[in-house]
Amino acid sequence: MQRRKFLGAGLLAPAAASLAALNPLGSLAAQAATRPMSYAARQGLLPNVPLITHTGQEVRFFDDLVQDRIILLNFFVVGCSEGRCPQANAHLRKVQDMLGDRMGKDVFFYSVTLQPELDTVPILKEYAEDIFEVKPGWLFLTGKQSDIDTLRYAQGFYDKDPERDADVTNHSGSARVGSDLLQRWGMVALGTSPRNIYSVITSL
Repeated sequence: MQRRKFLGAGLLAPAAASLAALNPLGSLAAQAATRPMSYAARQGLLPNVPLITHTGQEVRFFDDLVQDRIILLNFFVVGCSEGRCPQANAHLRKVQDMLGDRMGKDVFFYSVTLQPELDTVPILKEYAEDIFEVKPGWLFLTGKQSDIDTLRYAQGFYDKDPERDADVTNHSGSARVGSDLLQRWGMVALGTSPRNIYSVITSL
């Protein structure tokens, strides 16, 4: 599904009243086991691909990172020559502080490298912890190139021109923001102000 179609599917309609009435402090695991699969999951927009965190943990995208969380997902490269990635991550670092104790509790950031052969776990760990001093709730992720491509295609982060799509300097400066539980999804430009990014996240 192309980016326009995913965005047209919207800021997806809010969940039914029964979901909205669920106690947020209740058992999210029990809720997940009994509720129907979301629209985004049914349409293959949230592929359960394997990934590896900057701390070396093996995870599955949907099962471990998406389900029952508010997430922000972006794609980047450590050696970004265009300047978009350092600016985006600097803005996200400020947003992480603004979110306070919500980070790592119900809000999570996931930054996925587009160059897994170069951006290995040790490099991502240094980038995350030494350069940006990230706090719990923000993971930098790598994995097999094919799995990363599956994820970015599903999320609409690709160019229909194969040559442009293969050029990592052509990557998007935007992020996907959403909640599978609430069935609300949108995009936010990471070049905008941290206050605007924060507002988009907290509006879910």
